[in-house]
Amino acid sequence: MRTIYCVLLVLFSLSACSEITKNKDAPSIIDAQIDEQIDEQAETNNTTENLSIPDNRFSSTYQILIFGNSHIVGLDTLIGQLMRTANPDAHIKVVNGGGGFLDNKSSLEHRTSLIASENWTHLILQGQKYSQSGTHKYSTTATELWVATAKEQKITPILFPEHPQKGNREEGRRVHQIHSEIAKRQKTCVAPVGLTWDKAIIIEPQLKLHNRDGNHASLIGKLLTAYVFYESITSEPADLLPYIAEIDVEETVQQALKQYASEIILLNPPCVFD
Repeated sequence: MRTIYCVLLVLFSLSACSEITKNKDAPSIIDAQIDEQIDEQAETNNTTENLSIPDNRFSSTYQILIFGNSHIVGLDTLIGQLMRTANPDAHIKVVNGGGGFLDNKSSLEHRTSLIASENWTHLILQGQKYSQSGTHKYSTTATELWVATAKEQKITPILFPEHPQKGNREEGRRVHQIHSEIAKRQKTCVAPVGLTWDKAIIIEPQLKLHNRDGNHASLIGKLLTAYVFYESITSEPADLLPYIAEIDVEETVQQALKQYASEIILLNPPCVFD
């Protein structure tokens, strides 16, 4: 744990002056140099093993921590509702740890303390930077180090590839591929969020999955994502969950969302346990 923290501290120090702009498609030459510097420094210092993914699917206690930015707001509540409905006798705790992008220097100490504070079973990681147009490749080192940190502590890491923005037919699959490449370098689960959204959009384009900004998820979109994480965490089919009246989404819509999640997960298993 100490080794990984030191590597994280070094790489975040290097990235402190990196871009934090909204325009991720126009990185400066300095940004590209910093990304290269981060990877070189991490390669020199990172002595962590590529451990197997801890299997916490069948626990009687689920303690789930989520790191990320505004895309994870409200997701903790929905995942908790789904899991408590499926297993009312289990102890369920889902915490939004926030922190912004995964290479965010300002939240490093808080996140590190938070991981060490409890016996978490799962860590959901959202906030890997990516180019919306695919023209620039961002460093994935911070994400890989968080994955390694989780596995060292017997926590199941699950990557959260973001859903596509409204009208973008390529983004969901491209972002999923970025996270799948990370999993090849550092074993981790990859929740097929974007792929599930793609299916729902193709079959039912009238579903209002996005908020008005066309970027963040509506309640329906968040519920679809929550179904993906429910099945990714437990390996229990989301489409077998009952209708939950407390969630303000029509029963027919809930049923359709559950089916999309389970169908995509069947074709794209999130976790491969050794």
